Formats: sequence, structure tokens, C-alpha cells
Amino acid sequence: MLKLAIARDARFDVDDRELRREGATYSHDTLAEIRAERGPDAPLVFLLGSDAFAKIDTWHRWTELFDLAHFAVAIRGDDTEWATKGPGAFPREVWPRITLNLREMLSAPSGKVMTFAMTPLAISSTALRELAAQGSSIRYLTPDPVVEFVRSHRIYSNGRELEAAPGGTR
Repeated sequence: MLKLAIARDARFDVDDRELRREGATYSHDTLAEIRAERGPDAPLVFLLGSDAFAKIDTWHRWTELFDLAHFAVAIRGDDTEWATKGPGAFPREVWPRITLNLREMLSAPSGKVMTFAMTPLAISSTALRELAAQGSSIRYLTPDPVVEFVRSHRIYSNGRELEAAPGGTR
């Protein structure tokens, strides 16, 4: 479904190597493999939420991650830590890496952290699954190809049909 959601935007890529990997899987291993494939000079950006990034210092080989990629950190509207501390919500070792300049970030292959605010939406993946299970429409809450996939494969369904995407059938 993620591949369907981003299919129209070539700037994004879905990588399922962590699903295929046996045993424990770490972001460091994944980024190291991608870095080896893309080469040392290609800018790589790892996208994650501010709640996860605030705990990055607990990740496996976390200081080495900055040698492999930049980090784009999505600040959620309900992130109370960010609201009260701002960048101080992140581990102190990260602070010198924070930039507000996208050109600065993309002029190097890795090492920078950029934050951005997300439009606050009162919706979650759990809520989407619940709506779909109830037979309610999830249109406009997720891309149309995902809506159609969920409907046609009766994912999360309790036996009721979901509203089809435009051009689909009921």
C-alpha cells in the first residue's frame, strides 16, 4: 500500500529490505547498504517523526547514522516535548547538526538534521483501519490507489464494501 501511495512521486522510494532480512534489523545496517548502493556522494535523507528522533541516542550505532544520511524530522502538532523545548528535545550531540537551510543540507551526502512542521491531522493509521472495518469511506484520508486497494482486497473489512476510489465500482 505504501508503494501505491507514492507511485506518482518519483522523489520517494519504498525499500523493503528490513522485511526480508532475517533476525534483528537496525537502521544503521539498512542505511549502510543503501549508502553502498547509491555511492558516497549521493545525498540520502531519512524521514522520521520527532518522537522517534528524540530517542535516537538509544538506537544501535546511532552516532554513525549521521555518516550515512541526513535526517528530516517531522514535528507533529501534538508533540508536547517539541512545543516546550524545541531542538532541546533532541540529544545534545545532535544540536550542531541542525540546519534550517535545505541547500546546506543537500550540498553534502549526509550529516545534517532538518525539522519541518506537519499539518496537524486528527487521523491515525489505527483510525483509518477502524473506519475501513466499519465500512466507512477512507477517501481523502489516504491516496485513491490505496483506497481502491483496501476496498478491492477487503482489507480490514467486516464484510461490508468500502467506497471505491473515483472510477471504481461499488
